[in-house]
Amino acid sequence: MSVVLPSSQWHAIRRAISLLRIDRKGFVLSVVAGWAGLGCSVGLAAVSAWLIARASQMPPVLALAVASTAVRALGIGKAVFRYLNRIASHRIALYGMSTLRATIYQRLADSPTDVVTSVRRGDLLARTGKDVDDVGDLVVRALQPAAVAGAVCLLSVGIVSSFSPAIGCVLALCLLLSGIGAPYLAMRGAYRSELAQVRDRAELTTQALSLLEGAAELRVSGRLAQAEAAAARTETRIIQNRDAAARPAALAAALDVLAMGIAVVAALVIGAQQLAAGMIAPVELAVLVLTPLASFEATEPLAKAATTLVRCGAASERILALIDRAATHPELPPTVQDEPTGAKVSANELIATNVVAGWPGGPDVIGPVSFHLSRGQSLAIVGPSGVGKSTLLYTLAGLLPPHGGSVRLDGEEISQLDRGAVSHLLTLTAEDAHVFATTVLENLRVARGSVTEAEAEQLLQRVGLADWLQQLPHGLHTPLGTDATTLSGGERRRLLLARALASPAPFLLLDEPAEHLDTDSADRLIADLFAIRDEGRTIVLVTHRLGQLAAADQIIVIGQNGAIRAAGTHRELLQQLPEYGWAVNRE
Repeated sequence: MSVVLPSSQWHAIRRAISLLRIDRKGFVLSVVAGWAGLGCSVGLAAVSAWLIARASQMPPVLALAVASTAVRALGIGKAVFRYLNRIASHRIALYGMSTLRATIYQRLADSPTDVVTSVRRGDLLARTGKDVDDVGDLVVRALQPAAVAGAVCLLSVGIVSSFSPAIGCVLALCLLLSGIGAPYLAMRGAYRSELAQVRDRAELTTQALSLLEGAAELRVSGRLAQAEAAAARTETRIIQNRDAAARPAALAAALDVLAMGIAVVAALVIGAQQLAAGMIAPVELAVLVLTPLASFEATEPLAKAATTLVRCGAASERILALIDRAATHPELPPTVQDEPTGAKVSANELIATNVVAGWPGGPDVIGPVSFHLSRGQSLAIVGPSGVGKSTLLYTLAGLLPPHGGSVRLDGEEISQLDRGAVSHLLTLTAEDAHVFATTVLENLRVARGSVTEAEAEQLLQRVGLADWLQQLPHGLHTPLGTDATTLSGGERRRLLLARALASPAPFLLLDEPAEHLDTDSADRLIADLFAIRDEGRTIVLVTHRLGQLAAADQIIVIGQNGAIRAAGTHRELLQQLPEYGWAVNRE
């Protein structure tokens, strides 16, 4: 089978299996239970054949007592051991998939922002969803059946060979044909189709997510029909590839049945000759003919195991490509740090020196920007939409490497600090920050797990959500819809701001917190933000609202081309920059 899958996929499969962190003891127990279950099946066929043939000779009833009891025991044992096998193997697979997903999430959380943003959301969902499932299936549908099949085939050949070595040899050859030839045929025939299915499923997930989340925008732009047609074409390719993969699988299943038929017919022909020669008894002939029927039950799943291996190889490469980009040491198990290491637990200065911001691999979009913020001061960044203010904010937060210049916390380059330490010192609330499908209280606890109900109520009151909270049917314990679908735009912004205020970080970076609010509410909110400087918080605010910026210590005005037009206090800018004063008067 190694000639079917390239070496890169075998390497990816081995690494993915190591990331599953399979419980070896549990896996051995599942294999033993599988051996016992299929062994009971083979034993049941052999004992039943002997019992039926011996009973036809009308012996005393006591001569059949042991065999009849064994039939009952083997029948019950077959069901019990199969149940135990399913429980053990699925437990290992599910825990392994959970561990692998946790590893991916941990690596992505610790990675630069461009690692996640460079992957389309639908593709990211496919890699953490179906691809992880495919890797987990390897345990249940490939490794465990292969381990069980080998032992059961040896048992079957041993039973048959004890009566007739010639028939045992034929059975061994037929089992090799079914257990190796059929899976190889299935794997080789389905290789390209299965790989195409993995890619097309990821593409379909991306397209479906775009249709679900952007249906209104696509309809307005007249591209909805085009997007639906593209999704339909992807579905058609998936169906075609599924049919193409099913043909070699069906041929492999036919080869399995053919091998079983050859084994049974050969046992009947050779056994009849040996019976005529007096080499075996009539009862033994029945055992030799009927036992192979059960033994092929062990090799039947191996063709599907081969196609599972192909899917797992493709899925493993996709998952590991993401992990390798996200982690410096992808082979190390993930660790969770409750406390920051490698950096100070407090910081007093945020200094930007000639910072030029832009996405990795892209052009410079904004800068150079320089400022010096001490603990408790505030900075407002204003300018037209689309000039790169959010990109600058990501760079200041250490999520994007600067194209030029440096960002320092207390004299240390922020990109060189431990990410866990940075998260304790600095928090960024992006314009599109996620609201989780859980309760209001738990959404606030994303920033700090120790937030009490009383603190949560104070935070919501502080951002103007006291009336909204009173209207909720279960108060703080009211669940919110997926990605805040049950909230208005203004309520969503306020909730995100409350989450930012719940963070213990001394530096708060906020992207358009007053968006979607009416004028009076937006002005009050920005004024309240600048007021928290008295608590020792440092504020870096990206906003379009200029009316309340008189309370800001520094203001940077970005021009249409991303260059700095002016910097200073609100009063200084009113005097230096006529268009700034004009914009303030318009508000």
